[in-house]
Amino acid sequence: MNQQDIKNFLINPYYAINISPLLVAEHEAMTTKEKWIAANITLIDEIGSEEWLKRLLDILESGKK
Repeated sequence: MNQQDIKNFLINPYYAINISPLLVAEHEAMTTKEKWIAANITLIDEIGSEEWLKRLLDILESGKK
């Protein structure tokens, strides 16, 4: 897994929370909400809030396809 893959993994809320079953398959959270938030604060500091939001939107919109 390269750094880009790790950043994409960290930004994806799928791994921290249960999302509506209409949007994703039922799953166990792989991390806590608190750890997900902390990791993403670090990521926002690293890549900037605008880039972080663009990536989050890409991830959320990819579920609509």
